[in-house]
Amino acid sequence: MAEQQRSKNEADGGSAGTLSSEARRERIIQELRQQDEVTVADLSARLGVSDVTIRKDLQQLEDQGYLTRVRGGAVFSGRGQLELRFAARQQICLEEKRRIAARAAQFIRPGATIFLDGSSTVFQMTRLLRQVQGLTVVTNGLYAALELSFAPDVTTIVVGGILRRQSSSLVDLLTPELLRRLHVDLAFLSCRGFTLEHGLMESDLREAQLKRAMAQAAQKVIALVDHSKFGNVYIASSVLPEEIDCLLVDSGLAPEDQAALEAAGIPLELV
Repeated sequence: MAEQQRSKNEADGGSAGTLSSEARRERIIQELRQQDEVTVADLSARLGVSDVTIRKDLQQLEDQGYLTRVRGGAVFSGRGQLELRFAARQQICLEEKRRIAARAAQFIRPGATIFLDGSSTVFQMTRLLRQVQGLTVVTNGLYAALELSFAPDVTTIVVGGILRRQSSSLVDLLTPELLRRLHVDLAFLSCRGFTLEHGLMESDLREAQLKRAMAQAAQKVIALVDHSKFGNVYIASSVLPEEIDCLLVDSGLAPEDQAALEAAGIPLELV
């Protein structure tokens, strides 16, 4: 009877009666995030679907690189852990990041050469750039490069270096010197924290140096900073406030922060 009920649930669209297959797989990933290992029997009971359905879900997630199947269940893969870190960062102020990214993309013209850093905010721009004719993108962001690999009219140059798992970006102390020799129209940069005194800041010195080199090689620097970054201080500044040509911030910015930026003459645009 329980198996018949689970089958009916599946026919109706998913777990607990209504989850789609995509939502169910997302739940499986959430379970893995909490436990590092899951079993078919436990997932079947939690999600209200058959063991066969769970095995199919696990197979698909393994094919996508999120997990590794083991006897009776699955464990996280290295790629899955990396992608979940990035996905978790993206979820912070996601709607604000999308608004900021949409405005930033409007600065780009066909034939331009631009820098995109590896931040989750700047990543939101990539899906808006697929149709830009003759665009050249230089990036240290793994996911930005992957997203743009599907854009036939965009040339993507990936800056090599050491993988930073926390930010899914590549950094190298030798890279900044090479970047300074490039001629770039626009640099789109975000940060871990921002203050009026220190500008854009990073928790990793190499990341800050690379972004600074990007800014120095570009004719114009566009900073993408959601309101949650304001007041957060980290070890190294990448771009000082006076070096920013346009600071894009969401409308959640505190009035006192907006007033301070305007008083300091920082080019600010709320979106």
